[in-house]
Amino acid sequence: MRCNAAAVAVTLAMAGVSCAYGAAGDRGQFPNRPIRLVVATTAGGSPDLIARVVARHAEAALGQNVIVDNRGGANGIIASTLVAQAPPDGHTVLHTAPAVILNPLVYRRLPYDVARDLAPVTAVANGLGYLMLVHPALPARTVTDFVGLARQKSLAYGSSVGSTIHLANELFNLRAGVQVRLVPYKGGAEALNALAGGEIQLLLSPPTAALPFVQSGRLRAIAFTGSKRFSRLPDVPLVSEAGIPYVVDFTWNAWFAPAKTPPEILDRLHAAVREALKAPKVLEFLEAAAFVPVGSTPAEFRAFVAAETKRYADVVRETKIPMQN
Repeated sequence: MRCNAAAVAVTLAMAGVSCAYGAAGDRGQFPNRPIRLVVATTAGGSPDLIARVVARHAEAALGQNVIVDNRGGANGIIASTLVAQAPPDGHTVLHTAPAVILNPLVYRRLPYDVARDLAPVTAVANGLGYLMLVHPALPARTVTDFVGLARQKSLAYGSSVGSTIHLANELFNLRAGVQVRLVPYKGGAEALNALAGGEIQLLLSPPTAALPFVQSGRLRAIAFTGSKRFSRLPDVPLVSEAGIPYVVDFTWNAWFAPAKTPPEILDRLHAAVREALKAPKVLEFLEAAAFVPVGSTPAEFRAFVAAETKRYADVVRETKIPMQN
């Protein structure tokens, strides 16, 4: 059944459910109502903050509001499934970190299939690395200190299961010769608060949400995992400077749409993100977050997804991360 504008407005307001397009002529009107940007993390985490700043600046190019809808939990499975099952009309879009393609590598059963159910729109931004954070009370001011402490006593790190941060921590364990154990959290914001509260001893985090904790003294940054130092914290050394063969820049943020979304709609969404990435405030935000803007075409992003899937599969095999039920 087709929806008129009034019916759409009522439906969105009451239940958040959209109606699918009918005739091909409707597609030329895209977008004809607000776009629902489903973020695959809880509020306050790095993907959420990036989604919000990009969405705000994409609205002018789209001529419609972009409404952020946080659907965190289950390592992004909830959000990915919601978008995979949405009408392919461009009005429901997924903003996600790499968990969307990692999940098939670490979970035996999923309610969505990336290749079958989701259409790549664009890589929004690529991360340069993570801050390695500890609580100020922990007697570790360097990576070397932390490794020595981890070899003497049981320490824990926080992450959602199957995320790039999970992979990055397990790879650090392997390369540093330690066994820091995983404590699972729903998202980055919860893990940050857990570290600040002393529940865990280590967290790898994109600087987006972590920087205020470091600047206020609530957390200590002992290293950065990238190939060069983070510009906002130039005195924080790289993990590799401690003699550990470890450089990790796994994280990125991207948009996916439901499969069978028409190519012209994917192109319109991609163009809106590219315009948003030109805004000085967006560029400043991404630089402070240790991300670089991308804005790749749907075809370019599809190739990137294939390459990243292989890269993560190699790390999963190397670290022997067990499959989850």
